[in-house]
Amino acid sequence: MSFNPYLYEKSIEERHSQIRHDFEQIRLQANAGQKSPFVRSVVGKFGTLLVGLGSQLEGVGERGEAVVQPSVSVQRTR
Repeated sequence: MSFNPYLYEKSIEERHSQIRHDFEQIRLQANAGQKSPFVRSVVGKFGTLLVGLGSQLEGVGERGEAVVQPSVSVQRTR
């Protein structure tokens, strides 16, 4: 039996391809429950936006209550 360099190279390429496939499968299984970095980034920015809007609305509500409450308390005392 003689050594065939072409077949040897093909078998090495096939083995490397199989190893890459195995590692990709392991990586996919490990990251199955995780969202992509892009999705995490978008969700994080959206959450920050909602917190900021909530804080602003809360501030507006507190200012509105401060103006409304004295007139309501005055009406109750009369």
